[in-house]
Amino acid sequence: MAHSYKIVGVIALAASAACTTDPTAPDLKSATNASAGVPAASTNNVVVTESDISRQAEDTPPLRNWVFYSRPPSSTGFFVSGPGNPPMGVGSFEMTTVLTTDKGTLFNYDHVGTRLADIGAISYATYRDPASTADPVQLPSINIEIDKNGGAFLPGDYATLVFEPIYNVPASAIHSGEWQTWNGIPGIWWTTRAINGPGGTTCAPVTCYISWADIVANNPDATILGGFGINQGSGSTGLIAATDALSISANGDTWTYNFEPFRTPTSKDECKNGGWQDVKAADGSSFKNQGQCIKYVNHET
Repeated sequence: MAHSYKIVGVIALAASAACTTDPTAPDLKSATNASAGVPAASTNNVVVTESDISRQAEDTPPLRNWVFYSRPPSSTGFFVSGPGNPPMGVGSFEMTTVLTTDKGTLFNYDHVGTRLADIGAISYATYRDPASTADPVQLPSINIEIDKNGGAFLPGDYATLVFEPIYNVPASAIHSGEWQTWNGIPGIWWTTRAINGPGGTTCAPVTCYISWADIVANNPDATILGGFGINQGSGSTGLIAATDALSISANGDTWTYNFEPFRTPTSKDECKNGGWQDVKAADGSSFKNQGQCIKYVNHET
């Protein structure tokens, strides 16, 4: 995935807005860092592999459009083949949290500045490994770091919106050993910091469950301030789970992120000028030369 970086400004966080107390999201980074580079097209199916991400400790400024933040000692995240039959391609991004304090977050920074009111759809697919020992309803969540007032960022504006399937479906609807797709819009979310709720109320941190429609209606100027992505938060002791087909639509455009352990060629040009050495067949086998790569493309497409 080719990235085009653009500075979107200095995100200055006061001490009161530090995210270290947020239960599911990593610290929003005080830096001139976030990236835009979002292509203008109606549909974007984007392959994301290990070569696209930066691996960093939590509470550090993002160095690339994609960052995997992990909390030691034993939270992990890897691009893997499978499990089972992922909804896109042959792979997914799998996280493991062994201890109660472990946490992993795969964040994308391409959508900084997008108004929540302009977002029409959010979805993702998850696979809970049957070997997991966590509570049967635990799955990775969607996290969105927001500026709840938009415009100039001020202390107190930061919050993380969290979508978890368990607050949207009965526990019996969450299964192990199979891929399931979840839609955040419409959907029920919760927040790590207070935001405006219906009828002039305040939606309190963690304990308030609020629909996406009510979030937008009562926080009309809210924008994405930092990361958009998946999180396996603290408290998910013993959870092994994979995610694929993370998708967001805004202003008529859709971006669907396909997590893969390697890239497969989709055009002859990707095989030329040595490119055949950087891609693989769907079964993971390497190409011996440019000709074999082109033959593969002709057969598969």
